[in-house]
Amino acid sequence: MATLALLLVTAIWGWTFVPVKEAMGEVGPFWFLALRFSLAFLCTVPLLRRPLPWREALLLGLFLFGGYFFQTWGLRYTTAQKSGLITGLSVVLVPVVAMFLGERVSVRMWLGVLLAGLGVVALAVGGTGDLGGTAFGDALTVICAFSFAVYIALLARYAGATSISSLLPLQLLVVAALSFFGGAIFGEVTWSFSGQVWMALGITGVLASAVAYYVLAWAESRAGATKTAVILAMEPVFAAFFGWILLGEKLTSIQILGALLVLAGIFVVRTVDLRKRSPDNS
Repeated sequence: MATLALLLVTAIWGWTFVPVKEAMGEVGPFWFLALRFSLAFLCTVPLLRRPLPWREALLLGLFLFGGYFFQTWGLRYTTAQKSGLITGLSVVLVPVVAMFLGERVSVRMWLGVLLAGLGVVALAVGGTGDLGGTAFGDALTVICAFSFAVYIALLARYAGATSISSLLPLQLLVVAALSFFGGAIFGEVTWSFSGQVWMALGITGVLASAVAYYVLAWAESRAGATKTAVILAMEPVFAAFFGWILLGEKLTSIQILGALLVLAGIFVVRTVDLRKRSPDNS
């Protein structure tokens, strides 16, 4: 059940690249995130427990905000497929961030980082026509991946000493507050949306934020961190699939190679972690 739940989460996250990209034609990224995470926070308020870990939530919320903001902004200039695939780079950036936090990183993990990095380059420069000329959007999405990597590394550090149930709604509140501030500064505040935007807000706020993160916490407690990370590596695959099915987006042969390199890097890193944590590993 935990495995199926995690696959459902990755499918939801992969699918949401499409409605978010479509919504970016009508609404600014700050304001979209403000409404999305306000809705998610309201859905998770019942999870709050005292004492409230504000310090950890503020730091985690800052990087979570950075990940979603740069991802949402990047979707204005790149495709849903490429955004999902490049965002998947965050999984292999985690060991790099962890190294700076004092953890040891093996040679094989560096191999995974190299493979994924080459894959991102192929995705960014291998397009033609509508898929080409999106270097700005791709660069924003790389920053998004780095922000998510820092978030994941910090979350692993705080999870053992802090209540996850309280951290979740507080993080969402921080993201919503920062987004409201940005929306007001850049004049994005508006309530004149099409039904398509409201649907995207409902999908991302309830399903992809509140429900998905709750299910993720439940499933990880049963499947374990390593197995969870391996399954979550399917998110860019789902993003490419839904971009093809729903938007008709296509990847060139070079970009397909890049996608495979990103996935290869992800699985190399996670396989190393799996072997390291195996009870039979001596």
